[in-house]
Amino acid sequence: MKKGNFTRNVVIVVLFFLTFWFGIRPIITGEEFERKTRKAVGPAGKNQYALVVFGTEPEGVAAALSASRMGLKTLLVTEDLDPGGIIKSALVTYTSPDYAIINGEKKRLTNGIYTEFFGETGSNFSIEDYISTTKKKLQREPNLKVIYDAGILSVQMNDNLLEGVNIYGDGETQYVEASVFIDATEDGTLLSLCNVPCFQGSGDINVPDSYMPVEYNFIISDVNWQDIESIRKGRQIMDDFQSVLKQYQKNSPKIRISNLKFIGQPGDDIVISGIRMHGANVNDPEKMEEDFNAALKEAQMLTVFLQVVFVPFENCTFRTGPSQFYIPENRHYEGRYRLKVEDILENRDFPDKVVMASAPVDAEKFVSAQMSEEYSYIMGNPTVYSIPLGCFISKNLDNLLMVGKKASFSSLASTSAGRMSVNITAGEAMGVTAAWCYLNDMTPAELMKAPEQDMKEYQGLLKRAGLILEDFDIPNPNADHWAWNSIKVLTEYGLVAGGMNNDYLLNVESNEEHLTTLLINLMVKAAPQKYSLEFDSRLSAFRNENILTGEKAAEILLKAADIPYTQGNAFQTAKDKGLFPAEVLTRISPDKPVTLDCVYAITVYLIDKL
Repeated sequence: MKKGNFTRNVVIVVLFFLTFWFGIRPIITGEEFERKTRKAVGPAGKNQYALVVFGTEPEGVAAALSASRMGLKTLLVTEDLDPGGIIKSALVTYTSPDYAIINGEKKRLTNGIYTEFFGETGSNFSIEDYISTTKKKLQREPNLKVIYDAGILSVQMNDNLLEGVNIYGDGETQYVEASVFIDATEDGTLLSLCNVPCFQGSGDINVPDSYMPVEYNFIISDVNWQDIESIRKGRQIMDDFQSVLKQYQKNSPKIRISNLKFIGQPGDDIVISGIRMHGANVNDPEKMEEDFNAALKEAQMLTVFLQVVFVPFENCTFRTGPSQFYIPENRHYEGRYRLKVEDILENRDFPDKVVMASAPVDAEKFVSAQMSEEYSYIMGNPTVYSIPLGCFISKNLDNLLMVGKKASFSSLASTSAGRMSVNITAGEAMGVTAAWCYLNDMTPAELMKAPEQDMKEYQGLLKRAGLILEDFDIPNPNADHWAWNSIKVLTEYGLVAGGMNNDYLLNVESNEEHLTTLLINLMVKAAPQKYSLEFDSRLSAFRNENILTGEKAAEILLKAADIPYTQGNAFQTAKDKGLFPAEVLTRISPDKPVTLDCVYAITVYLIDKL
């Protein structure tokens, strides 16, 4: 009996091993793909690859790792001396995954390589650990070659294909060829050389010199980390801690200090993040240097303040700042599709989705640094949305992909879709995309137009690689409101904010300044060629907090359109001139207050009409 049991146990162990080794493990590691494509892993030439990735930002590392694990002959090229990227240069030590409730179940949307880097919950991490771990991961991949301290010299294009890139690396000039290229550099170095169209800052809404606030992180030494942990765990103590922080007097009027984070590093070092510089023009080197020096001084003064008022910091010293700001926004490149704020707020599910996300759309760039530190300007908060393949394929080259905050998102949509966790997931997806395209002898642009069945098979490969791709149908909570189409336009330009609860105060009574301000700002952003100081001055008399009635709304519209009217007859005149949309006329009257939903609709209608 014992012998029989032993034999059965051996058989079970052997079967489990065979199932794991030849069934489950190949799917996890990508060897299933490699077996199928062993003869077509990549071209045989020394400087020929199936995929070349430029940049060791986290999304670039994710792209290179995922492709090489699929068996693809991959090259990763970076100007850096190690894979630290922006994490090292800007002292970025915090990230968080996206979650969403889908079909009644809470899902973490950023899995795969993101989880390898930062665990299931993301949160704080050590810069040294990140660099050493990432370097080891790259070294372990037999299909991956990494060239550090390299530069891109020139590109060779043929019609709608990028054929090769001249680089300087490993002490020589090399011409590297590939079927697919991915730009994962911070600012799009390769994309610029390939003349991919782009806009700066908020150029898509005609405010090109407006950027998201840049962030200054810094390191202090000799801190009692156990005391810091006790502060973070005690709610009352933490509230007291934050209230004392509010007493700090800032040195620079351009800086906001909010949500300070303390991230422990090896030894007694701590990275402090939370200094944001508003109004920085990231494409003006001279001004950026001034802002950087101002942020450095702010960090040093904040360190002294912490020494004086908090016991855990009484012996701390300012150790070092970053080598550069963390810049959330610079150039936005054109792809085959540009993700819009509307797509995010309407929880859009694209049929060719490759990534899912859920973060709110943030318009902090339009908030003055003098505002309260607690003040936020959130356009809206999606439940979940997807990002289509077209956002990552460059507009003019069929085999050039792009990942990171510079991908094809509107400037405001990028505040949600361009976050680190989403970037890493997108990078992993584009590595898998390169593998699929190589296997099927097609370009990413051709894949985007492939039949539905091919798209499903491609997305199946993404899922097997560990990415979360689920179908969903979740409408925006305001989608059925009659004014929603107008609200969508205004959010695209950063003019109305629903906050984390998507509450646009639709039934709140408005004042004259609300309508006046919206009209002027939408004219500036949507139709700048029609804006003038004279237009602005015509509306100046209405910059007040008086209740907005239908008659006053009509006066404002007539002034904006420069149409004469007699006092007391403005409403009828504006109605006769067609200045009110039909759906508003049924909801307002001359002597009654006008609610914000009507103001939103009136604003969009008039600017479109003018």
